[in-house]
Amino acid sequence: MRADFTFGEPVNLGPTVNSPQNDAGWSISADGLSVYFISDREGGYGLEDIWLSTRATTKDPWGPPENLGPVINTALYEGTVSISPDGRELYFDRGQVVEGPPWHYTSEIWVAKRADKNAAWGEPEKLDLAVPEGFTEGFTMLATSSLSGDGLELYLDAWRFGDEPQAQLHVAKRETTEAPWGKPTSLGPVVNNWSSQGFPVISPDGLLLLFGDCWVGPSRPGGYGSADVWFTRRATKDAAWSEPVNLGPPISTAFYDIPGAPSIDGSTLHFASMRPGGQGSGDMWQAPILPLVDFDRDGKVALGDLTLLVESWGTDDPECDIGAMPWGDGVVDAADLEVLMDQWGQEVHYLYDPRRAGGPKPSDQSTPDVEQASPLHWVPGRYSTQHDVYIGTDPVRVAEADLSDTTGILRGRQEGNEYALPAVLPNQTLYWRIDEFGTDALLIKGQVWSFSVADYLIVDDMESPDPAWQRWWDGWADPNYGGSWVDDGFTMVHTGEKSMYLSYDNNDVPISQTERSWETPQDWTRKGVDTLTLWLHGSPDNAAEPLQVRLVDSASNAVVITHPDPAVLLSDGWQQWSIPLATVTKVDLTAIQSMALVIGDATTKEGGTGELYIDDIRLSPVSR
Repeated sequence: MRADFTFGEPVNLGPTVNSPQNDAGWSISADGLSVYFISDREGGYGLEDIWLSTRATTKDPWGPPENLGPVINTALYEGTVSISPDGRELYFDRGQVVEGPPWHYTSEIWVAKRADKNAAWGEPEKLDLAVPEGFTEGFTMLATSSLSGDGLELYLDAWRFGDEPQAQLHVAKRETTEAPWGKPTSLGPVVNNWSSQGFPVISPDGLLLLFGDCWVGPSRPGGYGSADVWFTRRATKDAAWSEPVNLGPPISTAFYDIPGAPSIDGSTLHFASMRPGGQGSGDMWQAPILPLVDFDRDGKVALGDLTLLVESWGTDDPECDIGAMPWGDGVVDAADLEVLMDQWGQEVHYLYDPRRAGGPKPSDQSTPDVEQASPLHWVPGRYSTQHDVYIGTDPVRVAEADLSDTTGILRGRQEGNEYALPAVLPNQTLYWRIDEFGTDALLIKGQVWSFSVADYLIVDDMESPDPAWQRWWDGWADPNYGGSWVDDGFTMVHTGEKSMYLSYDNNDVPISQTERSWETPQDWTRKGVDTLTLWLHGSPDNAAEPLQVRLVDSASNAVVITHPDPAVLLSDGWQQWSIPLATVTKVDLTAIQSMALVIGDATTKEGGTGELYIDDIRLSPVSR
């Protein structure tokens, strides 16, 4: 079932609410005056706490957050929250990391209650929820609950760790708001059609369910980044859920995006994201939800759109079902006419049209290497079935080309969303466009994207949609790696949008290090490259410590290269470190298994602390 809506530009909630740490998992009250969220900011009671920010009216800015206190928060993780419509119940997770073996996370769902929305919260109680079928063995947990508008459905995810990790969406139901919850049941194979989906959020009307890719397993195909936001909808509360659809830009991006709840009137989506432009590693954002009222796609709301709505009157035509909420209610009626009339006579230009192709790879205006530049890949526009591919070296000609083109810019119409370039050359700039052809036989023209092919090979440019800590192992994940801690860096970048931030603390251990391993050994001699380079940015406030690169090959041979400047960590600007590969001996350069950055001297008992940014690790130059 379609749900034709899009979004305006997302807005960060700002520094009053968001912190330099991670802020997410939020739920807004029905009156829009209170927002409950989780954060690992300073001033909490445990690893992650629940906080509250309020405002006098929906026109006012949010006030400074307050911790909910020790009645709710403990020394453990207090997770994703959901406030009931009457403000009298607060559902949340409470869990902890179990080091193992094997390593896993455990969590249960709790509820706190109060007499009215102005009263203090009572002592939380753990919900007596039976473990769903298929999740009774091994290391399992229940988490991230979301309460429906009538208070009778509780959506949650069940996780299972082990050799085959899984996260699936479930719902528990009760007859009345005073009755006990029943056993959680799966949302079924249409929704749970991938190994890992989680973080469910039900809309106020109960007809739209948002969820996200879950880190317990790989993200589902067809997305834009490391973790996307998806939706499924139903015509009525008794109907089946539809096939999941990606929300697309600007909600789903190349970065880690986490679903949140729509506002009570359906006009605004609240969500969390690790995208650039925030205050910390993860922030709370909101974006206006816009129904697609230009049914005939002529750029204005006029008689043609009204005619199509009248022709669909009384049916469940998804194209015209745009009210009362933007995702519709299963029938074309007066609610949809009211939405259309609200925009009557206006010109319509959607900033993000979900019917257009998106998520280009290589990304727009990027600099991939010769191995990353092909094949081209894109996320199909919503409900498209075929794709017209245009490629060339002239942006104007690519923008103006159509199906009559005979110059070679048009590469044909195809069903797949991937195209292999016949040849890719260093220092070449290409422009490309994808037009979408859908089931309604209308053509949706795409935007022109571009990329320039680098004359080097990329080891890690830190632009991966996956967070740095998923690629580079640090001391937080393994104490053998010392006092190191890595994350994405957004404020100090050499090129692109991200670097890797590395915090080191050698007060209690002699060294700090972070290491990246490759499942398939890397050939660092291919394409004629002869130099390893990386860019570093330190700080005058850092402790001066030795900096080393350690390489290990597939036979476990290792070599350590020490930076020639003992004060390089004190540099207050980007410094290039070039290592001629001809000087790297003792390892097989055709089979590099891992690369580590090591700070400190293993022969000393203690050292100092500091912060380092790393970017653009490359092999150069490409000669063939």
